This record gives sequence, C-alpha cells and structure tokens, in this order.
Amino acid sequence: MDSTTAINILSASNHMEQRYCILVQQFQELLNKSWEVKISHIYREGNKAADFLANKGHTSSIGYHDFEVSDSGLAFWILYDILGIFQTRLI
Repeated sequence: MDSTTAINILSASNHMEQRYCILVQQFQELLNKSWEVKISHIYREGNKAADFLANKGHTSSIGYHDFEVSDSGLAFWILYDILGIFQTRLI
C-alpha cells in the first residue's frame, strides 16, 4: 500500500479496507478527537528515524519489538531529523 492509498483510507468516513479495519478505526477515532490533525505524505528521506524503524520492522519477525534508542542507532537518526539534514531523493 502506498502513502496516498493510506491517506485516502484514513480520510474516508465510510470506506473500510478489510485487512486494516481495526487499525483504520483506531486512527479514525484519533482523527475525530477535538484537536487539529493534518495527515501528509513525506518521503522516507525526509524522516530518517521513521525510515530506520521501517527497515528494522521489515527485517524483524512479526510481533512487538522494543528498541532502546541509544543501543539501536535510532538516536543518530533522530538527531539527523531534528537538525533538518536531508538528502535529495534519487529516482
């Protein structure tokens, strides 16, 4: 699923993707709370910490994983993102 599809599923009030039904319902409940929420797409190069976690998750077994920020290398990528360092997307 690409990010546009995810945004469309979360934004639709009556569309329920069967595979993601519970997850979509939980996100929609959060979106309906009395706060301002904006969903937007950002390329993985713009959020290295999320990219790092996505790669870790992709290579890990299914289930809950607790990562120590200092031990996993995540702290480096969080700092990288905080400082606004980015690289251009190669297509």
